[in-house]
Amino acid sequence: MDDNRIIELLFERAETALNEVSHKYSRLYKGIIREVLSDECDIDECANDVLLAVWNTIPPNRPNSLTAYICKIARRIGINRLKYNTRQKRNTGYVAMLLELDDCLPFVEPIDDSDERSELIRSVLSDFIRSLDPETEILFVRRYMYLESVTDLAKRFELDENRISVKLYRARKKLKKVLEKEGIKV
Repeated sequence: MDDNRIIELLFERAETALNEVSHKYSRLYKGIIREVLSDECDIDECANDVLLAVWNTIPPNRPNSLTAYICKIARRIGINRLKYNTRQKRNTGYVAMLLELDDCLPFVEPIDDSDERSELIRSVLSDFIRSLDPETEILFVRRYMYLESVTDLAKRFELDENRISVKLYRARKKLKKVLEKEGIKV
């Protein structure tokens, strides 16, 4: 079933829409969650939370890209669970990775497709990512969207970890300047 039809079913509040989302996207959103969490129980619970979030946010939201919308929700739910799990003593490398972005991204929660500020930030981020050289663009998206470790990126692209870290650091600095230039407080 195509994405527009799934969105229409969600607007009609047809429960079959969730079955279609699960059938079409479960491997994708579980994969994103699995990059953040290692406990299968947490992954399954977050996968159910993704479906609930899709159900609760469509309507009123009508995403242009259902795939990107679901990825965004899955990433946010996985990160929130990771934060919850690591609040006490437990800590992982993913927390450090998420903290990398703290200095250069504004806090926008919840993301509302009708919010002008969210739309501006989304537009600036999209333009920024497209402005990066192809190698940095791929590294940036895989690191911060798909939550891959620098070690995994180095193996995947046969690059030195230090080179990747420097490229990502420079990209974050550039992003911060771009956001500030646009008047978006970081």
